[in-house]
Amino acid sequence: MHARAGFALSLMTAALWGSLPVVMKPLAERLDFVTITWVRYLVAAAGMTVFVRKTGGLPDPRNLRPIQWVLLYVAFGGFLGNNFGYLIGLRNTSASTAQILIQLAPILVIFGAAYFFKEHFGRWQAIGVSTLVAGILLFFHHKLMNFGAADENFNAGVIALLCAAVVWASYALAQKKLLQSMSSVAVMAFVYACGSVLMAPFATPSALKGLDTTRAWLLAYACLNSLLGYGFFSEALARWEASKVSAVVALAPLFTVFFSYLLAWILP
Repeated sequence: MHARAGFALSLMTAALWGSLPVVMKPLAERLDFVTITWVRYLVAAAGMTVFVRKTGGLPDPRNLRPIQWVLLYVAFGGFLGNNFGYLIGLRNTSASTAQILIQLAPILVIFGAAYFFKEHFGRWQAIGVSTLVAGILLFFHHKLMNFGAADENFNAGVIALLCAAVVWASYALAQKKLLQSMSSVAVMAFVYACGSVLMAPFATPSALKGLDTTRAWLLAYACLNSLLGYGFFSEALARWEASKVSAVVALAPLFTVFFSYLLAWILP
């Protein structure tokens, strides 16, 4: 039962995350990435805080051990760094490029889960990871050949995406450890609340007035995506092995391709 639930939650996470770059690309043309991220964090923090209060799942901060605080801040730092790095990369590359490169994050989680949590890493896992790495190299081989001579913006975007993948892996592993003593919703409520508070002074809420109707709906979807996507991911980690969750989440680029065609058909 836990395996089936973990698989279903992981697949829903992949679908939600796969649709995100398609939505974020037009938003990044009108809004700075700080404002976009701040709005998403604020809405998600409000939604999760209400849920945690109603369910009574918010732990007393005075009862948290020092190691839990350290893991919370590692999770928050990795989550925030991933969001910023991903948006910078998305602005300087393309939706498909960003979604392919960010798949290095699940690979790092698979190795991290095997090392820190002693999860099984057998022959089939090795074949799967090798296939994923080979696919990424094939996708980028023409860019890698001329990386230094490529457009500076593209190079900066690729570096930002690589950094985003590394810090996201630290977030996922820290959260997996925290889920042994805290609920997934409580962890995400903390992450989103801290992020929205820290970014508030640097956000530009007045820029939201200039959004057209289409982009306003896309922003609303991005906020809902933050609330549901990471909620599903957290619950999947609580029910299934981190390596298996990461393997399913790696399907996100396939959903990106699908949603790219779908959105181009709806809004040509």
